[in-house]
Amino acid sequence: MAPKRKSARIEAQAAVPKVLVPKANDKTTAEIKRLKKQLARNKTVSTTQLNKALSDLKLAQYELKRNKMRHALESEEKDDELEMLKTDNHALEKEIKKFKNCKDTKKATEKMQAEYKKIEQSRKRMLEAQSLLRAEQEKKFKEAKPWRQCEICTEEFTKTGARSPRTMSCGHTFCLTCLESMKETYFRTQIRCPTDRKYMYCKDGDLKKLPINYLALHM
Repeated sequence: MAPKRKSARIEAQAAVPKVLVPKANDKTTAEIKRLKKQLARNKTVSTTQLNKALSDLKLAQYELKRNKMRHALESEEKDDELEMLKTDNHALEKEIKKFKNCKDTKKATEKMQAEYKKIEQSRKRMLEAQSLLRAEQEKKFKEAKPWRQCEICTEEFTKTGARSPRTMSCGHTFCLTCLESMKETYFRTQIRCPTDRKYMYCKDGDLKKLPINYLALHM
């Protein structure tokens, strides 16, 4: 009986068809490798782009926070300045009342002169503070403000002398030396602005009579 069961098992196994697994050819293998490399490259590019986007987002958040702090600080400074102006205005109103009620002309004149001196001293202190602030800013950022330089020679303006900022009739500002060099050869009484090409006429050719642009000096 045992040999018959073994023979039947062998016959049953022989009856089951074998499934043939097709072997991958060289072309298919190469295509798979190429797709894997492309996938790896795409992953690297995506990771780089994601990191850059996150970095840009952090930078934008930092800039937004800094701008908010700066605006808050400016708002506080404006409020303080407004309070100071209100106080000064109140004090001036009191002084005006004193002047109106004062019948002694000499005494009133002396008070006015004293007030003028205070105003002049305050103006000088303000200009000195602005000068120190500009120097600190230029030292910090290591560059001069472009509006304090002549556009032609790029030299920094001075309060007086050859490099003082002179305003032409068209509104543009250049140093006195450059304006002198731009006088017309024959007439010497007209200058053509290099910015808008408009002519400016000087009757006697004296450019020192042109107004000084104090805004360019004090900003």
